[in-house]
Amino acid sequence: MDKNNVIEKIINESLDKIMADRFGRYSKYIIQQRALPDVRDGLKPVQRRILYSMYELGLFHNKPFKKSARVVGDVIGRFHPHGDSSVYEAMVNMAQWWKNAMPLVDMHGNVGSIDNDGAAAMRYTEARMSKVAELILGELKKNPVNFVPNFDDSEFEPAVLPSIFPNLLINGTTGIAIGMATEMPPHNFEEIIDATIAKLQNPNLSFSQLLSIVKGPDFPTGGVIYGTKGIEESFDTGRTIKNKIQLFSKFTITNDNKNKYIEITEIPFGVVKSDLVYSIDVLISQNEIDGVLEIKDQSDREGIKIVITLDKDANEKSIMRYLFSKTKLQINYSYNNMVIKNNSPQLLNLNNLIDSYIEHITDIKTKTLTYDLEKHKLRLEIVLGFLKVTEITDQIIEVIRKSEGSKIGVINDLMNVFGFTKNQATAIAELRLYKLSKTDYNEFNNEKDYLENEISYINSLLENNDKFIFYLINLLKELKNEFPTPRRTQIADREYSFDYDEKDLIKEEIINVAISKFGYIKRLSQKVIESNDFSTYVLKDEDYLTFYNQVNTMDTLLIFTNFGNYAIIPIYKIEECKWKENGVHLSDFVDLQSGEVVVSVIEVSDWNSNLFVTIATRNGIVKRTPIKEFEVTRTVKTYTAINISADDRVVNACLSNGSKDVILVSSFGLCNKYTENDINIYGTKAKGIKGSNLANNDYIVAFTVAQNNDVLTLLTDDGMIKKIRAKDILYVSKNNRGKLLFKNRKFDPYIINEIYSTRDSDVILVRDKEGFTHLDSIKQYSFSKTDDKFSKIKIDNFANGVIKKTQKTIKEEISFQSDNQSDIEIIEDVNKKIDMLDSNIEELLAKIEKTLNEK
Repeated sequence: MDKNNVIEKIINESLDKIMADRFGRYSKYIIQQRALPDVRDGLKPVQRRILYSMYELGLFHNKPFKKSARVVGDVIGRFHPHGDSSVYEAMVNMAQWWKNAMPLVDMHGNVGSIDNDGAAAMRYTEARMSKVAELILGELKKNPVNFVPNFDDSEFEPAVLPSIFPNLLINGTTGIAIGMATEMPPHNFEEIIDATIAKLQNPNLSFSQLLSIVKGPDFPTGGVIYGTKGIEESFDTGRTIKNKIQLFSKFTITNDNKNKYIEITEIPFGVVKSDLVYSIDVLISQNEIDGVLEIKDQSDREGIKIVITLDKDANEKSIMRYLFSKTKLQINYSYNNMVIKNNSPQLLNLNNLIDSYIEHITDIKTKTLTYDLEKHKLRLEIVLGFLKVTEITDQIIEVIRKSEGSKIGVINDLMNVFGFTKNQATAIAELRLYKLSKTDYNEFNNEKDYLENEISYINSLLENNDKFIFYLINLLKELKNEFPTPRRTQIADREYSFDYDEKDLIKEEIINVAISKFGYIKRLSQKVIESNDFSTYVLKDEDYLTFYNQVNTMDTLLIFTNFGNYAIIPIYKIEECKWKENGVHLSDFVDLQSGEVVVSVIEVSDWNSNLFVTIATRNGIVKRTPIKEFEVTRTVKTYTAINISADDRVVNACLSNGSKDVILVSSFGLCNKYTENDINIYGTKAKGIKGSNLANNDYIVAFTVAQNNDVLTLLTDDGMIKKIRAKDILYVSKNNRGKLLFKNRKFDPYIINEIYSTRDSDVILVRDKEGFTHLDSIKQYSFSKTDDKFSKIKIDNFANGVIKKTQKTIKEEISFQSDNQSDIEIIEDVNKKIDMLDSNIEELLAKIEKTLNEK
């Protein structure tokens, strides 16, 4: 053809249509020929080709091993033109005991480990079929399955193997195709055989009857399944949808004089042991679990053994519940029985899978019996010919002598003269003369009887369905007896409870916690505090501490914000940080609104105590709520502590015991003092009541609660201090305007920053305008009256401050009575307060002044 005369054939086709067609073909290939198993033999194509190649190479379970590289080369060269590493990996997977309930390949050498160690290279390992694998290949020589051309049409391979072993149900499978996946766990061999026999005996076997036989999955690594709802759902639908199958490690508890030990001997299916040990070790190193000393992997050829050493007094049950919830000592397994049936992917339940298995073995055994029947008939035909020969031996020899045309001529003459069939004549022509002895005659006669019986028996099986089913049942029973398989995975009817008290995992100790207005939380050890100077304490610009105290790790922090919300933070959840770090933020525990800041923090050790939280707002609203009302089960969000208006903000929240006084200080320096019992008890979502009759433009700037003999410390915004005894403050009803708490300056009035109930052991944690923090002792300041000015001692360069209380002070403040007061004195004191509140304060003061003047 002329090179210049090129014939072009251009097909106009849209790219979308081409891509859709090509990808559709590719998807079909992946689904049918790569990722999903055939329901009949339970194998993917690469697995089937590996076993068939071993069959062709004669690598049976009782034959010598051959190098794995020899098998892999045969597979990729004849049937599977893909990478040798993928074929070798598939073969190794079929040999690993922790992935297969009954491995199909027997290998010599390093085949990897449950620690996810890789197998040795194929040039080092050797392989052959296991005894179970031979059941999958079955009687392949009897042609019970179809053969298809290989990739280059040079030879044929089986489309499916004639398996009488329920491989799909016993070993399970996993695979990801395009748009679908399969995930089937291993099951117990004896249970599946029993279920199949029951189904053969009663095709209408109910689902509940089936469940009574097949208890659930049976993993090669053992473990314990708690609860049966997930199993029932998966068996019924073929997929785990709503109910989980919870698979747990198996463990025992031992102890000696020094320690307790958790010994883990079985782990969940598919879990990498080394990764599991590492994850537990990380929790131990991060001090997540108190009472756990170390973990050691003592596994060997005898089996898995992971030993966790505990303190003698550790709560092992709570520790195991914690480990189950935080590590892969427990996993959730999900069924997805997607398989290839009739050349298409289908989701099958347990009943469908057993029916498919029965259909397959019925088809295979029917074909092999038919093959045997034809073979026996052919042999019987020949044996009958031999027996006839023994009766006319001389005549036959005479005919053979006279025959012309060699073997073909002899065959034709025998057929024509004596009426032998072609098969008989051919066999007689090839018969050696010594076979005509009397001994061989008896052997032929016996063989004739045997063949006639076999033919009769096979005919009865093929013609009588009941006999055929009985035959299959006996076959399955023989398999069960040959491969006894006790259940490895235990199944408990009850669900497992993950509930545990996290405090059982925490070491009780006194630590230091600081919380700033902007919500930064720092947990500091005493050693860190003692080795650092407070002037280097790190805070953001314009931030200051609202709480800094020693607390117990077993207690809880009740944190109140200016928006009327509260958050609950278990102290043990606060991670220890370095001195110059900002710490964790409150928003790491709960969600905060823009502009929401911390105004108060209360340490709670007992939610059921008879204590109260008293709250005051900027607009003079007060409220008292039992502390038990603040307890919640979920600590991942904020809750309403007081319902306030949009223009109002919470000033402070204090812990009270029912016998304290409420002290409110306004921006004008006016103070309301009255017993806390004058405030009704409300729930957390209530608004509260008016706590002070504020003048226009006045608002509450400070609030606290105190007993009559307590010391109050006032702190102004420019660092002035005033210490005053609570009993020196006059009682003023919440319905009245407050009385001046101090003598004010004419030109530069004091603006109260905070008011605290303090002891001499307390200190003020001061932050100056340069951002440095230091401690200032309360003890150095002298007492003053309500009509006195502030102390002459001033905190230089003051920005803001917070009182640091000792544990002794905190416990004393929440007690129900003062150390120096008897029950009678308390009652008398309360009665006096009530009498004063019932009278006119102004009138009472005038009377007192007049009496003093007269004296």
